[in-house]
Parts: sequence; C-alpha cells; structure tokens
Amino acid sequence: MLEYMPDYYDGVQEMIALLKAEGVGFDKVAAETNRVLLNTFVDQADSDGLAIMENQLHIDTDLSLSLESRRYAIKMRMLPPHPITFKYLKDLIKSFNIPAEVQRDVQKQILTTISDYDELTREQLDRLKYLLNVYVPANMVLDIQTHAETSTAIKLTILTGMTTYVQTSIPAKTNWGGSSNINVVMAPVIAGTTVETTIQAKEGD
Repeated sequence: MLEYMPDYYDGVQEMIALLKAEGVGFDKVAAETNRVLLNTFVDQADSDGLAIMENQLHIDTDLSLSLESRRYAIKMRMLPPHPITFKYLKDLIKSFNIPAEVQRDVQKQILTTISDYDELTREQLDRLKYLLNVYVPANMVLDIQTHAETSTAIKLTILTGMTTYVQTSIPAKTNWGGSSNINVVMAPVIAGTTVETTIQAKEGD
C-alpha cells in the first residue's frame, strides 16, 4: 500500500506505520477476493471452488482424486452439445490428454482403444471409460486395450534331453487379464539366446 501513498506523506513515520499495520489485513482481503474470482474458472479453481461446481453439476466430491482429475470430470459434464462423429471422438480423447489410439470396426460394431501400458494412468483410464460410455452408441461394443512390449536377453545352456520353459508375468494395474506370447529362438551350441516377449493386457466391460 505504501506505493499508493500520496507524495506529501513521504517521510511521515506515523502514516507509514499505520499503512504497514493495515496492509496485512488489506492484503488478506485482496487475496481472498482474487481467490473468489479464480474459483469461477475450472482451470484455476482450488478444491473448495471445484466442490461448488461439482455440487452444481451433481457430481460426487471425491477428495481422494487429484485436482486435475476433478477438473476433467467437471469439464466433461460441461461440454456443449455437438454432433458425435468418429473424428470428434478422437479429438475429444486427445484434448483430455488421454494417450489412446482409437479404431473402429463398422461391420462388427466394435470400437477399440489401444494405449501403451506404461503411459495410461488409472485416472486417464477412468476419463476414457466415462467418455466412451457417454459418447459411443449403446449398440457398439467397447474394447479398451493396453499393450506392453519387452525383450530380455538370457543365457541358456542346451543339453541333450533338457527342456527349457520360460514364463513371464506382470503386475496388473487393475483387474485386467494378462497374456504372454514367448518366442524362443535356439540354435545348437549357442551360449547367448534372445527371448522376446510381447505382453498384452486387456480390459473389457
């Protein structure tokens, strides 16, 4: 507040002390006023502001979710009416920062999303499920897939009469089932053998 003080108060210690004492209260009021303004915008709102919006949109407030996830849920409810096309759906998924490739089979009425296992988070998966359930026609089958690929180099000793069995497993993020396809290439008397494993995890509602 001192920068707004008239010039004739320069050097007046009583006025300077008074403005400093009152400045604490005025700064708090200014901060609260600014926060009320920011809470009218989804991207700038804090937890209290988001809770008000969630109440207005009849969304259950879940404080265990991150602010970003709560913002996305509010934005999805506030989307304006729009013709639902395949291009619009792909653009919508991209705009909500969901790493998923969208494919469709018109003959079989199947819509498939493919994501990298390490890139798709649980919160992004929840956003994807909501979007698909809201925008995809009820007569289409939804198929959400995550793919992970890994290659492992191991040393095997091949002896007559021995059989080598390799099994690979991954921890599931959700209640997905996992399948593992293992191709082992072996040649006689070779110390180093490469085992390439392709892991596919799939979740279907």
